[in-house]
Amino acid sequence: MNICFVLPQMLRKPIGGYKMVYEYANRLSNNGHNVAILFLNENALKRFKLPLWFRKSFIEVFTRVEPKWFKLNENITKYSSTNSKEIEKLDKKFDLAIATGVDTVDKTIEIFSKTKKAYFIQDYESWVYPEEKINSTFKAGLDNIVIAEWLQDKVESCTGKMPVLIKNPIDTKFYKMECPIKERDLYTIGILYHSAEHKGFKYALEAINQLKKMYPKLKVKMFGTSQPDFNLPSWIEFTLNASKEDTVKIYNSVSIFLCATVSEGFGLTGLEAMSCGAVLVSSDYDGVREYAINGVNALLSPIRDSNSLVQNVALVFEDELLRNRLSKNGIQSARELTWESAMDKFETYLNSIDNN
Repeated sequence: MNICFVLPQMLRKPIGGYKMVYEYANRLSNNGHNVAILFLNENALKRFKLPLWFRKSFIEVFTRVEPKWFKLNENITKYSSTNSKEIEKLDKKFDLAIATGVDTVDKTIEIFSKTKKAYFIQDYESWVYPEEKINSTFKAGLDNIVIAEWLQDKVESCTGKMPVLIKNPIDTKFYKMECPIKERDLYTIGILYHSAEHKGFKYALEAINQLKKMYPKLKVKMFGTSQPDFNLPSWIEFTLNASKEDTVKIYNSVSIFLCATVSEGFGLTGLEAMSCGAVLVSSDYDGVREYAINGVNALLSPIRDSNSLVQNVALVFEDELLRNRLSKNGIQSARELTWESAMDKFETYLNSIDNN
């Protein structure tokens, strides 16, 4: 099948939603499908006062050479929406166009007017758009595909139709335990840094500052795609633009992975950390419930509650039996969300299109 994913503008930094689309693109390509990605680059570089011809040329070159942080298969074609001649031909080239966010739905409908269309929904983007706008994209007439049960409920209640559910997977052969929890430095915590308010980092920061007073030996290993907006003390080690290999090392070097997210569609880093044997201590946001069960494979706290996060981290530090059990169960839970299972479901959806 000829498939084109539609993403917002090409970005240089690692983004979780883009990563998932790139993974699907590679794996669908490996399965014999002809796959392309269209980047909606109209607004790229607009803040700079550059001649239009230069901006377009730069964007098209940038689209060809990026993303450098993720290796796309060489046979995946990348298009930029700034190339109007190419865009005019796309509707005839593809059997399926897949929108990937609120800001891609209208353009997908416009560009692929005669093509079968789907909408790959990875979050409820209420931190960017009003609910009315988000819900209108669910009702736009595309086949809705969601990555979480809570999103499935949202879309069904909005449209009256059950969307296709394909939970986010991880590569459990890559994200795996390399260092048993018993051999790790106990007072170590891993954290993802993100400045967006809905990621809740300020609550994680409040928690680790309290924990440092309780456990003077505490060390934190933090990573993110932008430099933190505060001065890092010596006990916090920060990795900018961590590679996949870097994150596996971090996950395997900490006893706890701490997450204070307020709202997110799924939360891949928590699952990756669990798969590597770190104990997940997280806020109880919608997405994390797709794989984390409080007291079984993780400890969950109310959102925006740094004191509860501190209490749960302390429980893990102080109780070896609990720590070992949560680590073991976390690894087992992660193994249930494999790429093989996700691809089977995606191919089933594609076959349903062919049969219709």
